[in-house]
Amino acid sequence: MPSRAFYSSLAIISCIIMMILPVLGEEVSYPLNMTDSAGRNVTIVMPIERVIPINTNANEVVTMLKAVDKVVAVDVDEAKKSEMPKEIKKKPTVGKWDNPDYEMIANIAMKGDTIVPDILLITYPEADKKYGAEPVAKALEAFKNITVVGFKLSRPETMEEEIAKLGILLDRQKEADDYIEWYNGYKNKIEDAIRGKTPPKVYVETWNKGAGLGSLPSIGRGSALHNQTKFAGGINICGDIKEMSPKVEWEWVTTQNPDVIVSLQSIDQIGWEKGPSQDSIMLDKVRNEILSRPGASAVSAVKKGRVYVVSGSQFYGLDSIVGIAYFAKMFYPDVDLDPQQIYKEYLERMDVKYPEGRILLYPEE
Repeated sequence: MPSRAFYSSLAIISCIIMMILPVLGEEVSYPLNMTDSAGRNVTIVMPIERVIPINTNANEVVTMLKAVDKVVAVDVDEAKKSEMPKEIKKKPTVGKWDNPDYEMIANIAMKGDTIVPDILLITYPEADKKYGAEPVAKALEAFKNITVVGFKLSRPETMEEEIAKLGILLDRQKEADDYIEWYNGYKNKIEDAIRGKTPPKVYVETWNKGAGLGSLPSIGRGSALHNQTKFAGGINICGDIKEMSPKVEWEWVTTQNPDVIVSLQSIDQIGWEKGPSQDSIMLDKVRNEILSRPGASAVSAVKKGRVYVVSGSQFYGLDSIVGIAYFAKMFYPDVDLDPQQIYKEYLERMDVKYPEGRILLYPEE
């Protein structure tokens, strides 16, 4: 479970938020200086009226904060997401999140023959990626007046601070405060539910598209999924690996003898159709492939029936609290948590109805 140092870090972050952000309801003055999650000092010279969230997680944020009216363009993947409202799906697109069309961004940013600095582009904070805030800002320098910020929006230890800052930038402080209160309510409930329990060793396999047993995709120390595993009270067996997305050998996994095995699968819809269905046949096939691997019968997770297949989309973005709840439920099946109900509440806040007859976890607890 999370360490005392981890909780102390969260407390420090909360204190920092109180010091650097305006009091809720207090009028924001411009120019406004703010530090994004890339550590960049950004100056916003006037209120933001237009937003281009190429960070796919940020699209969820602007929707949750009731700021869709400010969105003037999105990345091409948003039209595929069932959990996104139709208003977002209808927006013009500016390429893919990891390869944006800068000419198109500049064209959309124009008002007449100039770019008014009331436009904000939200991307990721990674400095070593071409889609990170600093590289994107440099690519847009020639067009001038397009402010770029980088936020992760997927890590439990920084989510509150990032939502609070976006609430200010989008003039949606009340909505941000409301979401943070809801988010923290479930975060605290998860912490209370797992407190005092013995942490299980966990192996997470991510979006395996037929990789051989000698190169299985997992999660390393720097990844958001590693932090979520830790927050939910699990010990990531790949937690000492520096790479965010390491490849590991199945034989090595068996030597670690994980208590829980989780296979994350991508899906464009909200969950899978309950069985008997084509979805349940597919899920059974994915799970059985793991169960039939060499040496699997001797692994604790297999012997105890704790091998799961779960929808991966709930582990990235604003709904990551849902993914953390699913992790906690897989790690500790007896805890009083209802991840599906948390997700239903989340979708209601997004003005999206949870489709009945769908599951996000297989086999269901």
